[in-house]
Amino acid sequence: MKISPLFCLCALMLSSCTQTMYQEMQRERDTLREKYEDTRRKETFKRSRNFFAGALLGQWEFLELVIEEKNMSEDILKAKAARAASKLKGIRLRFWESGGTYHYRVENLIRNASGTYTTWSVSQRDDPQTGSLRLYPGSGLHISDMIFGFARGVHKQVLLGDREVLTTRIATKVMEISVKDMRIDLALDLGMVLTPKGWLRRGNIRCSFQKVE
Repeated sequence: MKISPLFCLCALMLSSCTQTMYQEMQRERDTLREKYEDTRRKETFKRSRNFFAGALLGQWEFLELVIEEKNMSEDILKAKAARAASKLKGIRLRFWESGGTYHYRVENLIRNASGTYTTWSVSQRDDPQTGSLRLYPGSGLHISDMIFGFARGVHKQVLLGDREVLTTRIATKVMEISVKDMRIDLALDLGMVLTPKGWLRRGNIRCSFQKVE
């Protein structure tokens, strides 16, 4: 049976069109899938962040500032923490939400600090709720400088992947935070130190506030 050249040409054109349509549909499906995954990731992050930020809403009054040492003595920092605590007595933190943005203000100080803040989850445990807090001051002093300023310049050591020991300074801008019942704890990790006995964890500086409104 003889097949005409015209029929072969039509068959090739139909096959090419079908393949092109399939590739276009596949690209559209991939694009929609990528958009869906991107939206899902953003919503998951937003829910996690907003959930934790909402837990801070209200007013909190300073309770205590302590050095929680682990495997080594921190007598010098303890003395500095005691002096800092005497200056923090009576201060309050106020957190509120407006227009989808979270705000904070430090009250009962000569120089108030205010601005916006963000939080993100570190642990999914609800008891206590734990995460990280970063403040973006719009005026006055940065709250982390007021609370943890006495630790500025303190060194900590980090073990790199190639077994190299990096000596760096403790960062005060990002604080670990936990919320439980009527109390929030802001913590600054003191890191680790390499001793003849190996790596020892130094502990942290904890500043606690109790809810008053």
